[in-house]
Amino acid sequence: MSGTITVTELRWNKDVYAPVGDDTTSWVPCTTTDGTPAALALDEEEREALGARLLYLDRVDYVVHDEFFEAGRLYLRDGVTFRCEGLVPYPGTTELRAFGFQRHGKPTARWAPAMLSDRAWRRGWQDISCPAHGYECPPDAAAVDCTAGR
Repeated sequence: MSGTITVTELRWNKDVYAPVGDDTTSWVPCTTTDGTPAALALDEEEREALGARLLYLDRVDYVVHDEFFEAGRLYLRDGVTFRCEGLVPYPGTTELRAFGFQRHGKPTARWAPAMLSDRAWRRGWQDISCPAHGYECPPDAAAVDCTAGR
């Protein structure tokens, strides 16, 4: 590449306009540091690449942190319980997904199928698996063996 490169700092105004009709361009309105209106035009490939990079700014690559959901464990966050059955990479990526079941509220609530990502993991799930019994303690387990109090 030859010539002079000029870098213009843009500030995003929090809007994104999706493609309309046959046009595949998304528009991201911005302003320069002196207040001049500007915009970033993104095609489908650029949108996907930029979106992925923005989601993972805190990492060098897209590989999931060492800490993530583990199969055979039970997790809790804001009244939602997640029972992780297994981990698989999302097709075409190295990003893992945790598959399992979740329930909201009471321990007697019904389980529903669920899939959670690394983004969900970073929201602060607490591992509440019983060290002696795994997912859930059997009804006759001694309370001393069940640190999660189930």
